[in-house]
Amino acid sequence: MAVVRQTVQAPQDGNNAIDGIVARSQVMHDLLRDVALYANSDANALVLGETGTGKESIARALHQGHAGRRHGPFVSVNCGAIPDGLFESEFFGHMKGAFTGAVNDHAGYLEQANGGTLFLDELGELPLHQQVKLLRVLEQRTVTRLGSRTPTALDFRLVAATNRDLRGMAEQGTFRADLYYRVAVLLFRLPSLEERGAADKRVIFETVLNRVAERNGHRFASVPAWLLDEVARLRYQGNVRELINLAERIAIAAQAIGDWEAGQILPMLRRHHEVTGTSSGRTAWSGRDEAERKRVLAQLEANGWRRQTTAAALGISRKVLWEKMRKYRLYELQTLASGAGEQLGS
Repeated sequence: MAVVRQTVQAPQDGNNAIDGIVARSQVMHDLLRDVALYANSDANALVLGETGTGKESIARALHQGHAGRRHGPFVSVNCGAIPDGLFESEFFGHMKGAFTGAVNDHAGYLEQANGGTLFLDELGELPLHQQVKLLRVLEQRTVTRLGSRTPTALDFRLVAATNRDLRGMAEQGTFRADLYYRVAVLLFRLPSLEERGAADKRVIFETVLNRVAERNGHRFASVPAWLLDEVARLRYQGNVRELINLAERIAIAAQAIGDWEAGQILPMLRRHHEVTGTSSGRTAWSGRDEAERKRVLAQLEANGWRRQTTAAALGISRKVLWEKMRKYRLYELQTLASGAGEQLGS
């Protein structure tokens, strides 16, 4: 399957609806197709997905794909970062003298988004008493600044995003059901990086490597297959964002080293693996277990991952060593080390 690289077309005038998103997986192709299909609509949209999957990128794609709004503002608001006492001033705006410290007229986020798109990130973090205020504005499509009696008509498209189950929250009464159904006219669910699969991990990693290299006036002739394979094998709890961070670190290191030297690159992958784990995250070991884990790992590395030699050095049997490797998930690190070594012919 071909790589999607800014190639999904908006349905009206052919301009790109997707900017900066690369993918090979079918699940992402399907999502980007839907984004292009609905980009030119004014219907409110809700983007669902885990942290780091790229929800704002989809929101910007919907904005850029709208023929009438792409030249207007894209106003991004983190709903979880607004202090409770400033909600009305930040969203609705205020007039000079409306309260102590209001030294100038101020247009709130709702007015700032006129003619464009209002992106409300982390919508699920908005408290119930603020939700009702937002709902009223969305229903009336007007806003009145604090200190004013004159309403201002609003013309924006609303795109919201969350990593929470808003529908479940609505059923439990922790999120307003009427606001949920007002926002979720169109639903887009972003898959996790694990759902996207190895091919997407590889293409994202390689794309970021080249981007960092170009930014620093460098160019990678090629990326070794063993590195791409190991990157694809790892899991990323932080999804695309975490993979991008790893790619940037490795790109900088490779430029400094001047080569894809496994002895330098592999420890970086191991450290990443140890911090993030390969399933649901690293186990929180007790102090004694952590000390034993480090001791076993040090002996394994010192003895080239040969179990018989390592077991003898530790004074235990091979069976006990294997049990400890399983307990501390060290066999996964062995796979990482031996896999690259085989690729390099070492």
